Amino acid sequence: MKLAKIIIGVLFLAVLASNILAISRWSESRGVYDDVCYLRQAHLFQRFGLAGFDTDISKDDDRYLAGKLRDIGFAQWDEPLSAPCHTSAEKTKKFVLQYPPGTGAVLALFPAGFQVIPLYAVVNLIVFAFALLALFRASSPPSLTLIAIFGLGALYLMINPTKASYSIAPTMVVCVVTGFLSAKLFASTASRQRLLFAAAIGLLIGLSACRTYSSLRATAYSSSWRSCSRGASRRSSKGLRSPQPFLSESRRRSPPTGSMPEVRSRPPMAA
Repeated sequence: MKLAKIIIGVLFLAVLASNILAISRWSESRGVYDDVCYLRQAHLFQRFGLAGFDTDISKDDDRYLAGKLRDIGFAQWDEPLSAPCHTSAEKTKKFVLQYPPGTGAVLALFPAGFQVIPLYAVVNLIVFAFALLALFRASSPPSLTLIAIFGLGALYLMINPTKASYSIAPTMVVCVVTGFLSAKLFASTASRQRLLFAAAIGLLIGLSACRTYSSLRATAYSSSWRSCSRGASRRSSKGLRSPQPFLSESRRRSPPTGSMPEVRSRPPMAA
């Protein structure tokens, strides 16, 4: 099995190298409204720190958003109240971003103007590291086969469909870490360890609610949580209470009529 592990590891590395090469050619200006808004959230965090949670359009006094919209050819780029991905907050009377701040917070970790490429490169490296960890822990030919299939599949998915939205990249890391912790939870025999693993999984799921991702992944997370809880219950006389699923698709409020133009379809991104 040692030779097989080496061969599979080389395949993992080849897919990773191909991904990094493709990512290095990407552009942050691909004409997608979501991209601009995620980058604006990152810009606010870099400029104001924690005060960047306030995304009111009045904070665009440096014309960052206007410049990004102009670069992608948005017709009303100089009209703040026509900006896409924003909505009116009735209580505060502010015009704010409609997305949770998690994706922007992750992008803010990287230097302005060079945020998307390093984000995806780091995420690919993390997935690659977990794939190698699983590979070298394989103890039988069937498990080695499964790891090879799922490892290569996970690395391939880091390009398609992950590049479709900046929010999917950090979500993939949450998926990988949650899967790893779930396996540790099933394998653990100590009640305290199971409780810690379950708490860590719950924390990850809760933090992932600060990002925008597909309802499919949201459903998968909830199902994974319930399955882990049931599995731990069967292995302990005391058991763990299975919580109600609390992770659901982020609901976005529709802006008032006339405040936001119709969002056009997302153009494909050249790899």
